[in-house]
This record gives sequence, C-alpha cells and structure tokens, in this order.
Amino acid sequence: MDTTLLRRLRVEQARALLDGVDPYHAVMLACDLLVAGVDGEAVVALASESARTLSAHDADRRLAAVIAELGLSEPDVSTAVALIAADTSERILDRRITAEVGTHGLYVVGYEGSQLDDLLPAVTALASRLEDDLGGRADDELRTQLAALARTILGREPAEDPA
Repeated sequence: MDTTLLRRLRVEQARALLDGVDPYHAVMLACDLLVAGVDGEAVVALASESARTLSAHDADRRLAAVIAELGLSEPDVSTAVALIAADTSERILDRRITAEVGTHGLYVVGYEGSQLDDLLPAVTALASRLEDDLGGRADDELRTQLAALARTILGREPAEDPA
C-alpha cells in the first residue's frame, strides 16, 4: 500500500476515533484499497456498500473491521487530532471543502491532549465571526484568515503516526 493511501486510511481511522467516519469517504477509500490490491474480506465488504445509503454507524463499524484486518494500531488522541487537522487544512487550501465547513472542522484542535490546542482561540474567533457577523457565509477576509490558519497547522511538525 502506498503512503498516500495509508495516510488516507489513518485519517479516516482518526475521524472514526474522534468524530465519526463520513460514509462516502469510507466507501471510496475501500474502493481505492481494492484497486491497490488490498482485497481482504473487510475491504471488499466496505467497498461493496452504497456511499449514499451506508449509515455513519455502519461506516464506522466496517472501517474498524478494515483496520483490524490490516493490523493497524489505534492512534493516540494527539496523533488523531494532528491527522484530522492537517487533512482539513489541506482540504481548505485546495478548496475541496468550503470555508464554512473547514472552519468548523478545525475545532478538532481543541481536543484534550491535542498539541494544537493553542490554536483553538483562533478557530473560535473565526467561527464566531463566521456565524455571528457573517450569518454563516464566509467572505474573502475570512477565507484569507482561514487559509493562513490552515498553513500554520500544516507548518507544525507532524505528529508521529504509529502505523
């Protein structure tokens, strides 16, 4: 399995630990694992699910089976936060997610044990401005500030990932 695919798997594992898996991302990841030749029973079972109808609970359960099948250890909270924050930051910068979604997604930095918790006030300020001042719709200034925060997160030394 290549490092990009392993990283995606670890990010989804971290999301399952802290927030819950997005069924669409879990199914697409399983499909990509199949294409890469990772074709265990749990991978096939998840890949065969419908990304539209799979519940979040079942996605979590099926992803846990994939992770167990591959023998990956569970990340600690600090590592999970770093993985999710970095992934969210990358998605913000390449505009795969909206500023509104990205702003709220960065609240993950506030988890107890996070090495990024010092950034929580910046995330909170952006979210407050977004919701209170802008009515939930980001403007160019907020997008610029969010992009700067995303670059700050990505500039931090990455957490060790015990894959």
